[in-house]
Amino acid sequence: MTLKLDVFDDFHVHGASAPEWNQRYLQVSPGAMHSSLAEVTTDSIHVFRKWMSERVIQQGCLPNGKICFAIPLGKFAGTPRMQGHEMHEDSVVVLRGGDEFTLQRPKGMELMAVTFELDEFRRLSDERPWAPGPRALLSRSVLRAPGRAMQRLRYDLLSLFDETSTTDPCKSEAINDQSVSRGVFEALCELFDGAADARQPVGSASASFIVAQCHWMVAGSGDSPPSVEELCLRLRTSRRTLQNSFRQVADATPVHYLRCVRLNAVRRQLMSTRAMDLNIAQAAADRGFNHLSHFAQRYKALFGELPSQTMRGRTCASSQDGDGQSYEA
Repeated sequence: MTLKLDVFDDFHVHGASAPEWNQRYLQVSPGAMHSSLAEVTTDSIHVFRKWMSERVIQQGCLPNGKICFAIPLGKFAGTPRMQGHEMHEDSVVVLRGGDEFTLQRPKGMELMAVTFELDEFRRLSDERPWAPGPRALLSRSVLRAPGRAMQRLRYDLLSLFDETSTTDPCKSEAINDQSVSRGVFEALCELFDGAADARQPVGSASASFIVAQCHWMVAGSGDSPPSVEELCLRLRTSRRTLQNSFRQVADATPVHYLRCVRLNAVRRQLMSTRAMDLNIAQAAADRGFNHLSHFAQRYKALFGELPSQTMRGRTCASSQDGDGQSYEA
């Protein structure tokens, strides 16, 4: 097993640390960000713990040929949402290969997940077939699980980080990768068996749909972002419904959230280009910010630095910008 630890000082660099997931982070709450990522990898599973200091909208796509299960860790302020569904302490997220996802992360949220190679998950399922009820839950995005089963899964996953960090590298052959994946799989079996007997919530994702549509309309609008009134007309919804949707899903007003979409786009552009190739005024104008002084004030309020202080030409295609370390166990 391999243990890797990284810390980051920018969400955009953090998002690029796993390019196969095609991740994008949108910072919503103001302040200088901090985040950490701890990973344990075997031949057939990948377990990670991810913590972020600020409120973030995380988007991405699980690579094909994999299946992922994620659970929250610890306490956090606010309610996370995955695919529009609320997450709680007893919630489990299920992602299948090729699934695109949107996760609303409140400030200070830590998430732990295990990703199986799909062939390995199927092999284990053949060895220990699931009953129809638990198997049907694999099609859900978010489900609730019994507390005892959640405790076991958390314990089993967290113990991998302890075992890997304390194991003598010279004795790494004592840790059998197949026994590790089988142990995690058994914990998932117990969890899904219990969840099949529990009442699963049925919620409306209409608010999340409205927020997502507004997000993509603004993100793709270039230098002519639509106003709130224009968004209401396009979606055929009232301003009040739009505002309530953003409050419910993103804990923000539509104006603040959609401005953050554009500010994050400018930051990504600045970080990926050199000053000689693109000046700040042009990058801002490309996203509809025509008053440079107002733009600079809003940029600093969100990211904790002026656009002129943002490191230019900083690669967003590598995790080397994180002060990380890795070692094998």
